[in-house]
Amino acid sequence: MNYKKLLCLILAPMCLAGCSSKKAESSSSRPDGEKIVVTMMFTSLLPNFESLVETTYTDIDLQVEKNAVSTIDGEIERRLRNGHGTDIVTSSLATGDILNHLADLSAESFISSYQSGIMHKTSRDGKNMFIPLPAQYYGYIYNATLAKENGLEIPTTQEELVKMLEKAKAENIGIDENGYVFTVDGTPATTATFAFATKIPDFFGLSEGIKWLDGIKNGDTTFSGTLESCLDLPLELIDKGYLNPTPFTSVSNCAPVLEKMSSGQMLVAFDSVTMLSDIRKDSSYEFDMLPILSNEGNPAWTVSAPTAYLGINKTLTEKGNEAKMDACRKILTLLSSPEGQNAFMLDNGAGYSYLVDYTPTSDIVPDGIKDCIDEGYNYNISISNDFMRYFGARCNTVLCAQKEIADAFAEIDNYMNGGDEQVVTLIGTIDHDMMVENYNVRTQETEIGNLIADAVREINGTDIAVVNGGSIRGSLYKGDVYSYDLDYVCPYDNNIIVLEVNAEVIRSMLANSLSMMIQESNIPGGRFLNVSGLKYSFTPATDSTPAQLVDVTLADGSPLDENAVYTIAVTDYMAGKSGYEDNNGDGFTMLNIYSDSTPKPDNVKLVRETEYTIRGALAEYMIKHNDAAITSKLEGRITAVNENE
Repeated sequence: MNYKKLLCLILAPMCLAGCSSKKAESSSSRPDGEKIVVTMMFTSLLPNFESLVETTYTDIDLQVEKNAVSTIDGEIERRLRNGHGTDIVTSSLATGDILNHLADLSAESFISSYQSGIMHKTSRDGKNMFIPLPAQYYGYIYNATLAKENGLEIPTTQEELVKMLEKAKAENIGIDENGYVFTVDGTPATTATFAFATKIPDFFGLSEGIKWLDGIKNGDTTFSGTLESCLDLPLELIDKGYLNPTPFTSVSNCAPVLEKMSSGQMLVAFDSVTMLSDIRKDSSYEFDMLPILSNEGNPAWTVSAPTAYLGINKTLTEKGNEAKMDACRKILTLLSSPEGQNAFMLDNGAGYSYLVDYTPTSDIVPDGIKDCIDEGYNYNISISNDFMRYFGARCNTVLCAQKEIADAFAEIDNYMNGGDEQVVTLIGTIDHDMMVENYNVRTQETEIGNLIADAVREINGTDIAVVNGGSIRGSLYKGDVYSYDLDYVCPYDNNIIVLEVNAEVIRSMLANSLSMMIQESNIPGGRFLNVSGLKYSFTPATDSTPAQLVDVTLADGSPLDENAVYTIAVTDYMAGKSGYEDNNGDGFTMLNIYSDSTPKPDNVKLVRETEYTIRGALAEYMIKHNDAAITSKLEGRITAVNENE
């Protein structure tokens, strides 16, 4: 495998087109009455598209596994490499090693349904391996009700946007408990999109920016000395106290954009039309979207990018997989029709179809950006997933004041030019696949959860160790495990600390870990604890009742000693290192030793801080036990029980 860094950065003005496509052919059940199961992974569930597929093709059962936006690309590629790939493959950009695992779709009739420009960008050696999903528009989502009721003028320039935020903060309009009026979720992908977008009206939309982009593609220019100003606006918003810098740190939760906007606790957010749609569903306020505004009198622009790209797993071209390959073709054919696009857009809130002949059946484009769309001021941003993650992460270090902008952009240039080669180290070997799928590490005992918790406990020499499910993001596969695998499995850099706690704290901690197993987003909360040195049982959550802790014992089944003190390994994140605002610390206030804004319990004592992250502890554990293949199994550490049991 080539670990050299690859950059594919294309920003090109796009025109919009409307129209219709071919109708998908109907399908009949297989003679034996069995359905063909087709799997795919996506960042949200797709009930309308699933229903359309299964009613159009009655012999197909489409199963969509939901995964987090921040990890879906890496996990999909790792599954493909290890023989666990889904049948329909999703990617944020049609480049990189993932192409080696995809079937050639060039001869498929549905390829001609798409605009030639977008298909040219996704082709390799003249072959088409992906089709684009409808595009997301990005811009400034704002609370139109609060703006109207409080006489806030709708900005037409970037300077006016800042003035609107200034007035809102001064008059406590759309302001959260920490005094902020503007939010960005803080994920590297969103930060990168925000940073590039701020440069479109006054740079990328001009001849100067087009020449610079050509130079980047040809390797003739750099980010340093040119693009630092893409952070001028976010840095100004942070400096003036309008934007919270905390979500940009790598050890904190992303900002809760949906919750704060829908409740009226935030006036403006940079995000997508999908987020706007979700906010509207959960709020009594009216919302609209502003385009990307100029600071120099140039026209405003919208920003768009395909929600993702879909391909077919190459293994389905092998003998014996004909029926499933045919089912995947039918699904992509249906998706490439107006009916398929409409169903997907209804599920996802995307705003623009790349079909050659498509007429929208609903008015998805927000009023505030319609003029830009109608006049052709829309930029399509296509950025390789690796570069998106790297560029956004470097920008985040500047926004949270961890690095100077010159140093961060020097790192970006070094990355682009093939620097920062990944050092690959063999860590150890495991004897079978240990899967993270369907958020199982956030709802139940898993083999990988047990392994990681055991590693944290042994390496830190404690009685007990707990690992929150949200910190486990990728599977481990049978065979050799390398350092880059652990980067996917445990990507966060929170340090492990050792505390002394009593039985009361342990029970309170476990009760909190069960409190968000069902959320409106259908994603279980990441606070669910995987354990070592303990066993616990709980009643499952329902739509009206959270999960409830039933019983806790030590690993051998003996009860907790009410008079004993136990050593426990947790992350400093859980102990309030990032505070507890905006769901940071996952609500583990009973472990707080760091946050001065939250009460510190008397029955918790810091024993020591360590240099270990969860990833580091797992690596050392595997190296320590590398004399044989490492195993892990289910042991009844975590049990769901009925209320009557």
